[in-house]
Amino acid sequence: MINSNFLKLYAESLLIHHVQRNGAKLFAVGTTSSLVGTVVTNTLINARKAVDKCSAGEVENVPIAILSTSVAYGVYMAVSSNLRYQVLAGVIEQRILEPLLHQHKLMLSAICFAVRTANTYLGSLLWVDYARLIGNQKA
Repeated sequence: MINSNFLKLYAESLLIHHVQRNGAKLFAVGTTSSLVGTVVTNTLINARKAVDKCSAGEVENVPIAILSTSVAYGVYMAVSSNLRYQVLAGVIEQRILEPLLHQHKLMLSAICFAVRTANTYLGSLLWVDYARLIGNQKA
């Protein structure tokens, strides 16, 4: 027979492992996607300035800091997005909604869709606040 303390410790270490593993993946994806997006954005800004001299004053003169923005977004994805998703999928959906609505799959799907959509909007708001906090975005 397995000791219940061992199982609890094992479950906790497994949870920590998943959060770390998913955090590392999200850091890599967030940093890479932000790096590509920032380079493309800077390229398009410079192309617009070169082609349309009249609109050069309308376009922001300071290019986006590529490396700091990319790493900041990677950190944000690894921490905020990862933890929000772990709570959403592991606690809200799996432990609360699924037991309550297992007989009503359509309603379960609709509520999960709404909660995930709200999570996306929350994540966007939090990213803007985080970017302002660390100085990557002006107010």
